[in-house]
Amino acid sequence: MEIIYAMVYVLHQGITANLDLFYFLSIILILRDIIQRRKLTLKTAGYVYFVILYAFLQIVVNEQIDMGRLAINLAKLFLNVMLFLQVREMKMNMSSFKKIVYSASVINLALLCIGMVHKTKLLWRLDDDVNLYQKVRLALFYAEPSEASFHVCILLVILGMFVLNETRLRRNLVNLFFMLTNALIVIVSAGMGGMLSLGLAFVVMYLCYLCDRVSIQKLLLTILLILTGTLAAVWFVMSNNSFYMRLNDILSGTDGSVFYRFNVSARIMEQILVHSSYIGTGLGNLNTDAVQNAYYSQGLVGVIANSFMYVIAEGGIGVILLLLVFHTMLVMRIQRHEIIFKSGLLTFILIYQVAGGYFTNPVNWILYGLIANQTLLRKQTAVKPNIFNPPIPKINQNDYSKQEIV
Repeated sequence: MEIIYAMVYVLHQGITANLDLFYFLSIILILRDIIQRRKLTLKTAGYVYFVILYAFLQIVVNEQIDMGRLAINLAKLFLNVMLFLQVREMKMNMSSFKKIVYSASVINLALLCIGMVHKTKLLWRLDDDVNLYQKVRLALFYAEPSEASFHVCILLVILGMFVLNETRLRRNLVNLFFMLTNALIVIVSAGMGGMLSLGLAFVVMYLCYLCDRVSIQKLLLTILLILTGTLAAVWFVMSNNSFYMRLNDILSGTDGSVFYRFNVSARIMEQILVHSSYIGTGLGNLNTDAVQNAYYSQGLVGVIANSFMYVIAEGGIGVILLLLVFHTMLVMRIQRHEIIFKSGLLTFILIYQVAGGYFTNPVNWILYGLIANQTLLRKQTAVKPNIFNPPIPKINQNDYSKQEIV
């Protein structure tokens, strides 16, 4: 089953981004939930109910709302919330979770090897007209190269957690090997948003790791990492490669893509909110001809390339409140023993959505579900054996690979 989950993760945009395989998986989970009477579907409907009420308010205020787009957007939201709740409530041990991550990494490695031998349009974008610094980029089966970078970086964050939690060298060599192969995909896909988000996530994870029981070994490792990072930074600057050129343009404010994602998108979002009396254009309606034509002269091209600005422009003040409440509740569910992994994962998904992506991407909600899940990283606790709690073998609490869910 873990291999199937891994294949869905790697291939979920293989048809198109709008026909995401995770949407179909969510439908299957809804049917199973109804048959088993677990009531997660009703809970999902309860959450989405408030959004539907707000959508009716938007219809009353704005007569130009495209009802078809609004219905599709609400349906996607319903499927995503269902995925979030399913992942939040799942009871999976760390061994199964590792199998999914390792299987996805093996599939990525196989696709990378095939792609390096045969540069086909199926796996590559051979003439990228968006990225001015690198025209040939690996996209695998995702909608675009930046999506490939995004998905592989998620695996890197999780593998980073495995490395920090693992005490046995042999198993850590496996983790480091998969980190290296996935890092190669990130480099070849040239997804700058994924790289920067990953870098910040690793910094947050390592700082949390240092603060948890400071030791001489950790301090020595920190010194080694600082020296290695300094040498790598010097080489990076001296090499004058395409990544350095783009990073230099980003920092100097001359990168057109970043300027559009932040400056132009923020200005258009602000104007939309003011013109709509802070109600928004209507969920799913930012990409309609009416809105596109109205703000074309202001610089709107296609869509707002920022997940949060995009959904705020569509949903207005109501979405802002929902985002604040939702993310506050996520942070409150993080327990002390989970903070290293979940702080890094939350940092990554937040930063990446600021840099790009789209809010109805099912992977975002799966990650939110992992952050809200309180059983995946739970440590085994001693329970006095009785007829209801049979004796269990002793395990090393630092070895997450052998843990079972209590």
